[in-house]
Formats: sequence, C-alpha cells, structure tokens
Amino acid sequence: MYKSLFFSTVFFFSLCVVSGCTSSHGGSNFYKNKSSVENESLLIKVRNYSGLIKLKREELKKNNNPKVRYELANYYYLSQDFRSSLYYLKPLLTSGASADIYLLQAKNMSGLGEYKKSLQFVDIALSKDRSNAQGLNLKGVIQAQMGELNKALNSFSQARSGYEKEEDVVNNMAMVYIIQKKYTEAVQLLLPIYLRGYNNRQLDHNLIFALAKSGDLRYAKDIMKKRNFSKHPDLLATDLFNIQTF
Repeated sequence: MYKSLFFSTVFFFSLCVVSGCTSSHGGSNFYKNKSSVENESLLIKVRNYSGLIKLKREELKKNNNPKVRYELANYYYLSQDFRSSLYYLKPLLTSGASADIYLLQAKNMSGLGEYKKSLQFVDIALSKDRSNAQGLNLKGVIQAQMGELNKALNSFSQARSGYEKEEDVVNNMAMVYIIQKKYTEAVQLLLPIYLRGYNNRQLDHNLIFALAKSGDLRYAKDIMKKRNFSKHPDLLATDLFNIQTF
C-alpha cells in the first residue's frame, strides 16, 4: 500500500513514508513449521519484508509465476529496495500488463526520485482505467512531490470518491493545504474525520499541527492529551504555533 502521507516534514512528527519499520524476525525458527500461507500472513502482520522476500524468492524458483513475481517485486518496494523491485518487475512490463504493474513501477521510480518517469507510468495505468482511484491518488502524491500542489489537489479530489480508504486521500489533501499554509482548510478536512472516531496517528499529527498553526491551541492541546502524544502539550502547542515552516 502506498502510504497516504507523502512528505517528510521538519516539525512535530516524523513520517515513515514508504513502508513502516521492518521487523527483525527474518531468520526465526518461529515460522518454520507453518504453511506458506500462514507464514505469509504472519510476516505481513509484523511487516517482516525480509522474510516475505525470502519466501517469495523460494516460490519463484519453484514456479516462475507472474503473480508470485509481482508479489516479490512489491515486497522489495515495501522494503524500500526500489532497484530490486524494478529488476523483478521488468519481465511483467508488457503491452498487456495490468494497471497494478504500471503503478508499482511508478512507485519505484518515485522512490528513486524519478518523478517525471513515475508520472508516465501512472498515466499508462490510468489510460487503462481513468477512474482508477489508486492511480489518481498516486498521481497526486507524485505531483505534490514535484511541487505541483494545485494539480495534486485536483488528482486527490478525483481519487477521493473511489478510494478504498477515503481518509487516506483526505489526509493527503490536508497535507497539501498545510504545505500551502492554508491551515483552516486542512482543519476543515481533518476535524470531521477525527470527530467520527477515526484513529490514525499521522492524521492526528496533521490535525494537531494545523490547529496549532491556525491559532486553536486549546483544541490542539486537547487532542495531544487524549492521544497521549506529549508530556508537555502546552509547550508543544506553543512551539508548533511559532515554528517557521516551508
């Protein structure tokens, strides 16, 4: 899954943009007596991409299956080994390739900082299905990385209605508003999601920052206390308000 928050920022929160943290259980005997399916489910749950890569490499040696090859390439991508992902994905890039394959290629190119090439592969995927919400969201992410913020907002807006987790797209839109210093607009997007009980650390961080920068320090402190984000919410809220961004 391409993560919803696409910028690393210099304030309050640190982001794990691509994949989250890798577990260190790759060589553990814990998995040896379980079936391949059970192994994979457990490894996915703990985000042990090294173990997943090893599992899929062994499967691919036994059977050069396009599905297994794609899964292996995806796990390399999630481990942030973009070049290895590109290597295993390359045989699948044919004229009849599915949109998912082109989107994974695009994510790898984006991970390597090749944003223009990345957009080209997104456009190929979208040419197969103009309403592909995953593709539209990814396009918005890449456009934002390129500094094309208004285009990014347009892509996110198109992606929003069809995306599996609307909150991820809304969070991306709010992040663009934060970059543009439109903090009130960001709050207007994020606050309704927070109030309906959606619990997501990155979204909460963005909401707190937008609240603080828009001058609502009381509400920012309340959320920090409820989420137990800081032992000194008063000081942090003030620091967020005063911090110079972008």
